[in-house]
Amino acid sequence: MKINTQSSYVEIHGTTNVNSFNCHYNAKLPENEFEVKLIKKGEVIEIQHEALFLKVLSFKCPHPQMTDDLHDLLEYENYPFIIFQLKKISNNKIAHIMIEMAGEKQFYKVNLNNSLDNNQLVSNAIMELCISDFGLKAPEKFFGMVKVNENIEVEFKIDMNIYDK
Repeated sequence: MKINTQSSYVEIHGTTNVNSFNCHYNAKLPENEFEVKLIKKGEVIEIQHEALFLKVLSFKCPHPQMTDDLHDLLEYENYPFIIFQLKKISNNKIAHIMIEMAGEKQFYKVNLNNSLDNNQLVSNAIMELCISDFGLKAPEKFFGMVKVNENIEVEFKIDMNIYDK
């Protein structure tokens, strides 16, 4: 498989008590080829592949200060990557995903939308997660007048070209 970097993306959506914000992964997703092994066990498809490493410093928010705050929150100096790994798919649409941020791993189940057309697999989803699950504390700004909600959404769309070796 090879990720189509032109149409794939990852975004973080968050809110404060004042407004909402979106931070985009501003670098190309890794486009190098990676091997994926699918093992079907009844209604479950186990997936063995490399994890997707996203550079924390490649996430950009609408304002430079927000970008710096996000990088600091995610402890980029000690943990320069957010790691995503799809572990299995059950019932044809429930993805079991591992996410590692700031050195903490969490496992999630998310409804995955898949489509396959001409050896192009498109997977997308919106995941809700809580940053405190990763040992992170939601920042406050302007002497506590602006508070970031600890619940965020991670939206992703990954387009992959499939081929047999």
